[in-house]
Order: sequence, then C-alpha cells, then structure tokens
Amino acid sequence: MQASLMAGRQGTGCVMYYGMPEKDPAKLKALNAPVLGIFASKDGWINPEVVSAFVKDMKLAGKELTVKSYEADHAFANPSNPKYDKESADDAHTRAVEFLKKHL
Repeated sequence: MQASLMAGRQGTGCVMYYGMPEKDPAKLKALNAPVLGIFASKDGWINPEVVSAFVKDMKLAGKELTVKSYEADHAFANPSNPKYDKESADDAHTRAVEFLKKHL
C-alpha cells in the first residue's frame, strides 16, 4: 500500500496481503492504482473492523478496492507459520496473480 502511494501516477496495481491499510483518507486520494486487499478474518490486529474502515475510506476517496477475507489467521499464506492455511493461501495467490496480470 505504501509503495503504491509513493509511486503516484506510476502505480498501476496494488496487492495487500494482510497488511495494515492506510488510515488517512487524504493520503488515499493520491492513490493511482486499484487495490486488492487480502485479509484474514481471525487476525487480531488487522481485524474486520480495520478492514471495514479501510473500505469506507477508499470509497470516500473514490478509489477502486476489491477485498477478499479468508476465515484464517494473520500470515495464513506463510508456509512456515503454524497457522498456515494451504487452501486459502493458494486461492489468495491465484487472485493476486490474476489481479497483477490485469493491472500491470
């Protein structure tokens, strides 16, 4: 997210894997890229309330956002994590690759 914000007009696509969303709507207005946000509903830090606020902020900023939440914990796509969820990780990877192929 932060890299896409810094890229300005050069940014063409942003994929967030359970990362902390930007919370400043003014900064989101500078975003040039559509965003795919991949989140985990059991994440104790970037929880559904944080994601919901991000969705609201992106709408207020007039930006394109697709959100996919998995019934999983933070870092579910990391195979070295004890809470690794192969099915969710595989689906998230497929979605991310398709998104990037479409926008890059």
